Amino acid sequence: LLVKFVTLLSAGHYKTVKHKHTVQVHPNSCLFEELPRWVVYYELVFTSKEFMREISQIESSWLLEVAPHYYKGRELEDSTNKKMPKQRGKSAIELQA
Repeated sequence: LLVKFVTLLSAGHYKTVKHKHTVQVHPNSCLFEELPRWVVYYELVFTSKEFMREISQIESSWLLEVAPHYYKGRELEDSTNKKMPKQRGKSAIELQA
């Protein structure tokens, strides 16, 4: 389960935290338009791209709480101050509004 965490990059796509593997949000997901910065996914579907299905938004700090032996703080830096593509990478507060 620990390898199923991804973060949104400024290019508008997601990378897995540990292995830097590129994945996309499945078009049928309710988060397809929202694109939260950090998500956990249940499964990958391989078609023309690798799509994450059954995803949930998370906070990066949660990973250090549940697996400090596996994740390092540097890997989980909060990207809220980083420049993101227009209308992409909404924070948890923005998604709740």
